[in-house]
Amino acid sequence: MGAETLVVPPTLWCSLMSLQVIRRHDTPVTSPTFGPDEDVFRYTGNTEFDNEYAVEAWGNSSGQPLGLAFDGEGVAFVCDAAHQAIFRMQRQDSPEGMPMQKIEPYVREYEQSQFLGPNSLCLSRQTGMIYFTDSGPFGETSLQNPKGSVFAVTSTQLLIPLCLSTLAHPCGLALSPDEKNLYVAETGMNRILRFSQHPPQVFHCSVFHQLSGRFGPTALAVGSAGDLFVAHFDFAENTESGRIVVINPDGEVTGFIATPGPEITGLALTPDQNYLIIAERSSTSLYRHPLTMQ
Repeated sequence: MGAETLVVPPTLWCSLMSLQVIRRHDTPVTSPTFGPDEDVFRYTGNTEFDNEYAVEAWGNSSGQPLGLAFDGEGVAFVCDAAHQAIFRMQRQDSPEGMPMQKIEPYVREYEQSQFLGPNSLCLSRQTGMIYFTDSGPFGETSLQNPKGSVFAVTSTQLLIPLCLSTLAHPCGLALSPDEKNLYVAETGMNRILRFSQHPPQVFHCSVFHQLSGRFGPTALAVGSAGDLFVAHFDFAENTESGRIVVINPDGEVTGFIATPGPEITGLALTPDQNYLIIAERSSTSLYRHPLTMQ
């Protein structure tokens, strides 16, 4: 019998007991990502917390890497806040057969103005277009100083501003399954924006869902049925537990997932859609939560 999606009524929380620790780190991690070979970004097998994942270094941007995505050829695109740029990174074998990285700046500026600091990105599998948020360091583009932006980059590296210098810390973003809509977490306004294409590559922005309580959304993931998973971030000084809000394509809340810590910085769905991968800053941990039942 095939897997059946578990629908969670909005009055219920998925138990913390369902969470599995993939790995605890010495420093916080963010942006869990699956490459074309379906390995989560260099988590490949470990026996301390489970017998499926362990960590190894894959690449180094020599700065502050935040957002991460892979194209179909295994090339990584990395948002680096310290360098205020997006890098294109590829892992290759040296003539001696040792792994080495090839890294180069992909985009650095718009109309001769340097980015504040790219935060998150996602790739269109249909067009090859890259979408990213430019928020700067946490607090630089705030409710009092809404100067964050959302950009698209074509395959020819043409930059298209979808929303220029008007947002309060735009953070995580994700495409709908048909790629007609782009969802963006505007952390400082505690809301989810939706950029709809009509006609293609002409974007119209509206508020998709207004959250309340906690600080604001920081990371997004979209399931194959169009359900949106929203990391509703708050500071560890304010609350002990974390919350992920599940929202259907109509903008209605259909469920919640609880996490041990509230400072959620990254979400990713496994390629089989059976698990949600969760990065949490205050515990410096990576978790996974089951989304299906047999």
